[in-house]
Amino acid sequence: MKKKNIFIIILDSIRADKFFGLEKTSQIPNIDKLIQSGVYFKNTIAPADGTLLGWAGIFSGQYPFRTGVKLNGFSKINKEIPTLFDLLKKNDYSFYGHLPELASKIGLFPKFENKNVFFNKYTNFEDGLGEEIVSELSSNLKSPWCYILHSYDMHFPIKISERFDQEEFGKIKYDRVMASIDFWIGKFIKCINFEDTVLIITADHGTHISEVLINNETVDLEKDEMLNSMAPKIGKIIPEKLLPLKSKLFFALEKKRKKQKEKNISDLNLKPHQLRQVMFQRGNLDKFLFDENVHVPLLIVDSKLPHDLKINQLARSIDISPTILDIIQSDFNFENIDGKSLMPEINNETVDEKFAFIDNTPLIQKKANLVIGIRTSKFKYFRDVNDPSKRVNLFNLQEDEFEENNIATTRPDIVEKMEKYISKIKYTEDLDSKIPNKKETKIIKNELKKLGYD
Repeated sequence: MKKKNIFIIILDSIRADKFFGLEKTSQIPNIDKLIQSGVYFKNTIAPADGTLLGWAGIFSGQYPFRTGVKLNGFSKINKEIPTLFDLLKKNDYSFYGHLPELASKIGLFPKFENKNVFFNKYTNFEDGLGEEIVSELSSNLKSPWCYILHSYDMHFPIKISERFDQEEFGKIKYDRVMASIDFWIGKFIKCINFEDTVLIITADHGTHISEVLINNETVDLEKDEMLNSMAPKIGKIIPEKLLPLKSKLFFALEKKRKKQKEKNISDLNLKPHQLRQVMFQRGNLDKFLFDENVHVPLLIVDSKLPHDLKINQLARSIDISPTILDIIQSDFNFENIDGKSLMPEINNETVDEKFAFIDNTPLIQKKANLVIGIRTSKFKYFRDVNDPSKRVNLFNLQEDEFEENNIATTRPDIVEKMEKYISKIKYTEDLDSKIPNKKETKIIKNELKKLGYD
């Protein structure tokens, strides 16, 4: 039997509520049509709030901390961890793709057939990348093929091409970039045959959105800030020996920006979830795991799967690789990984209730106050990574969609249940016995600094 081609599109920083649902304000007709043609998982949870951990979860089917990518900061993927690419290679797949340069540093991705796979930082579809992808998809790809595409169009700092920076595409920058991404997805799917190709669209993680609409007017507390556009340039041009100085400058500016934000919002009547988003700053030392960080879209389009099927059961990014292997009927034992195939949910079979373990991505220059947690279809729980009694947050998502009412003190029974889930995962931050390769770690950190991370 002829094996299906696989086209995986990962949209950086795309939130589920901006992709589908009542909260969606973006104009994305091509994505809307694809949702009508495929299976959409409305309740998909990423394993973490950062790209490296997101990639590790998607392509290994494991929670990222098991893969070695978060080893005393950042490290390469453990070579002993089997990935989707290892298994597809055994099934004679050829690999093509377009990915940000960071992807070349972490030892996860396969050897690609096409040239110029890894594009420069902040290269968007509108910068010529879109046309390059169209050209590649239209060429004679060696079947069966797997094409991996990661879009940085929504990655900080957001830039919008002139033709989409119009109010007709949305009142906020996020929606206008969504319209641009949708335009290019429309071009990409014209290049593939859905009879022999399975399409997966998802995101590595979500993001905060600094803009809010008040009385149909846009309030953007960062529209006049130069730091967003300067951060990547500063990281690239400053010599390595001066990076500590750059870091001090970054956090000093963050402190100044926060005071200015507090002054600007004093007269605004913002809801708690809006307030936390507009006050979010990349240098915040206190980390959280609200749904805007980890609730991501997951769409699967395949000629042999149902059309216009919306699934409410919890799904996880770590389930994507097992599902792909199930669709192409690859012989693989799913019992040895965290992720599970979603085909039973697609086939409307009775399945056990899943839970998703969620994790923070650490800062590079400073030690952040990280949290870990559990997401179920009904509850969100997170707390301090080292001390279960600190920064404890519990939300009933069915009654509190925007996670504004912490019920941890009134529902100790649910907190206890969530802690049992964490114990089952056997998560640990005690990684002293695992020594990372300092040279490899330095390369990854330097690449992240160039992207404006601290």
